[in-house]
Amino acid sequence: MSTKLKVPEGHSPLGGSGASRWMKCPGSVSHSRGIIDEESDHAAVGTAAHALAEHCLRFNLEAWSSIGVAMPNGVKVDKPMADAVQMYLDFVRREFGSTIASPNAYIEHRFYCPSVHKLFFGATDFAYVDGAKRELVVIDYKNGAGIVVEAKRNPQGMYYAVGMLEDLGLWHAVDTVRIIIVQPNGFHHDGPIREWTVSTDDLDAWLSDELVPAMKLTEVSRETVSGEHCRFCPARSHACPALVEDMNELEDLMTVVASKEKGVEELTNGQVERLLELYERATIVVKAAKLTAFNRLQNGATFVKWKLGNARVNREWKEEAEKELLAEFGEDAYEPKTLKSPAKIEALPKGKTFTARWAYKPEAGLALIRSDDARPAVNRDTKSLFTPVKKGRKAS
Repeated sequence: MSTKLKVPEGHSPLGGSGASRWMKCPGSVSHSRGIIDEESDHAAVGTAAHALAEHCLRFNLEAWSSIGVAMPNGVKVDKPMADAVQMYLDFVRREFGSTIASPNAYIEHRFYCPSVHKLFFGATDFAYVDGAKRELVVIDYKNGAGIVVEAKRNPQGMYYAVGMLEDLGLWHAVDTVRIIIVQPNGFHHDGPIREWTVSTDDLDAWLSDELVPAMKLTEVSRETVSGEHCRFCPARSHACPALVEDMNELEDLMTVVASKEKGVEELTNGQVERLLELYERATIVVKAAKLTAFNRLQNGATFVKWKLGNARVNREWKEEAEKELLAEFGEDAYEPKTLKSPAKIEALPKGKTFTARWAYKPEAGLALIRSDDARPAVNRDTKSLFTPVKKGRKAS
């Protein structure tokens, strides 16, 4: 068993968090080698939220008790972070109760499995082995809202599941794995907590047929493939061949647009679709350019059309203001009580049953979404089925 081996420090270049990238783009690993990718503010908050979640689970604390406290990376816990982490804590405690303190529960368990690959290592947020059910549960907390993560066939979740099975020698002791995503800040039509169950046989097949071949391919290939995964690739600002090719193609396509009397309206469906794809790739490059400009301006450089300025922020009350507000305005100083959102009620005991009966999604109109979005497609044949429900409307 590999549990006796010391887990390497830091993050693996072939770790679970980047699996959705390097499994699609093997060359991203070699092109990223040696690049120091600065942690964004959002990533720093996510790191702090994970540290808070681990601390609270280990010492049976509530997240709110740490508001104002700085986590190891220097980020202070605020109310939004505490609220999000509390949803995760409540779910884990509701599911596993006192067994969280048992030997079958694993909080931030680090694994290293060179039997799979020399760079196969990482850490799970929470895992639990149910010997009676022959089941492994792997829970992954997601603090971010930018990218909504699916539980089904999630590469990171499957990577962590394989890591736990291999590290703890559970392949023959477990039949199924429940992979659960807890993402309080990201909107998903299935709610903030989503899960998918997979058999260990299917996981073993994925390991042999997809994961290991992808890991080996990164050792020899410099081929790059652009996509949504580029957003978090360290090579995104270092002339990635795929992104350079995309920008050249975008320039060519804009030349075509300029040659048309009605511009984009005269493009074929295929050209419009490709223009949308290239626009998404361009936003990744532009974001890297903005970061570069920001860093250069901080170091004294000058730009003609860009400068540093104070970020926009809403005013906040001073710590001693509440007493004065009450004295001056009384109860008018407070907002009236508001109901919790269906997502927050759903996290409470019996919440799912309640929201299934009393919550609904109001008509919001149609929007252009990616084909891999989990929402069903609406076309000319199905659009008429989505009729706004008016209050008091009688059945025909």
